[in-house]
Amino acid sequence: MHGGGYHLGDKASQVRDEVRLFNDRGFLFISVNYRLTVKGDSSSAHYPDHYDDVAAAVAWLHSNIGRFGGDASRIALLGHSAGADIVSNVATNPRYLRNHRLGLRAIACAGPLDTEGFDKVTADAGGGEERSAWSDALGNAPDFERTTSAITWIRPHVGIPQTIGVVRGTPQRRGIEQDYLDRLAAASVRTARIDASGLSHAEVNRRIGAPGDTVITPPLMKFLDRCLR
Repeated sequence: MHGGGYHLGDKASQVRDEVRLFNDRGFLFISVNYRLTVKGDSSSAHYPDHYDDVAAAVAWLHSNIGRFGGDASRIALLGHSAGADIVSNVATNPRYLRNHRLGLRAIACAGPLDTEGFDKVTADAGGGEERSAWSDALGNAPDFERTTSAITWIRPHVGIPQTIGVVRGTPQRRGIEQDYLDRLAAASVRTARIDASGLSHAEVNRRIGAPGDTVITPPLMKFLDRCLR
């Protein structure tokens, strides 16, 4: 799931290295668009449209991936930035997949890579551009800072998939990202952590599958090989 602050991005953006990486490993690679929010346009996408679109894509894959040689029991849902926020919500809050008669176990592995959106209540204290994007896209939801924070929905034994996360950025961001992984682990969800402290937000995405990358690609592929085996 691409990033772009809920209002930019496209499924074709920066995927060449990722397609090669995953196809060479024997995986099918699917990049998904979701409806975008246009600032000031109430008819554009707003909560829960982005999450519903991604859940619909998972449901379509679940029903159709076998026609392409895939295995519906081995779906990994990955996203960066806003895409990571969407992935974390779809992977922890059962309502979105339930609309398609699926449970959280329809996703085998989740990779929400680099977002403070796991805990918007804490992140809100810092304000900034990311907070503004959440407000534009999700502010129509009652108490959106809490209800669209994946950390709110973590429960043990509800089918939340194995999860890998990135930890980087400011002390507040690192704290939120680490806390998300810690709370998942406390709920008996198997987790993995990528220390990307030397990378920018954009580099987290660009490094996936990039020739010579030693920070993101190796731990991500180790996690997926284990999770999807």
